[in-house]
Amino acid sequence: MKLYKYYYNKIADLKRRIVTNKNTKQNKSDVDRWKQKKWLFEDWNERTKIMSQWIRPHTNVLEFGAAKLALKQFLPEGVVYTPSDIVDRGEGTIVCDLNEAIPDFKPQDVIFFSGVLEYIYDLPGLISKLSSRTSRFIISYGTFDKFNSLKNRKINGWVNAYTNDEIMGIFQKNGFKLIKTNAWRNQTIYVFDKINS
Repeated sequence: MKLYKYYYNKIADLKRRIVTNKNTKQNKSDVDRWKQKKWLFEDWNERTKIMSQWIRPHTNVLEFGAAKLALKQFLPEGVVYTPSDIVDRGEGTIVCDLNEAIPDFKPQDVIFFSGVLEYIYDLPGLISKLSSRTSRFIISYGTFDKFNSLKNRKINGWVNAYTNDEIMGIFQKNGFKLIKTNAWRNQTIYVFDKINS
């Protein structure tokens, strides 16, 4: 039984890498994966809860990669929450593939990315586009410093591999300063505020 499980997992990992390689060649998001609820893991809610503590009451929050909309249960009083994801999650989801054109939306106090940015091909370009629409980014990211196996990153479906310094540089270049970091497992949580906002 153990041997069967070992080979089953090896084959599953190989399939994930093949899909990631195929999508990467086309700069394509793995929409088929995110349509399946089995890929929306409950333990991700722990990360979301940690990140939510930097959302102020009575603010507007846009969450990209909203998945099961877990952030809603952790929001402080008076927050106006807008979910967005690559597939429709209900409750007014803005359906948006971040590897393609981004739809217009009104400026937000907070843009929230929990477990999303690893799947973006042009991360500097995305942050550049969004930086004029918010005064705070709350993000998580599995940096290459902590996850330095490209093979394993592909098994996860991750399509980029930035270091901590590179992540910091992307936001600083767009006029944001780091105000807080935290961790969830080996992933880093960052809070960036717009300078002079």
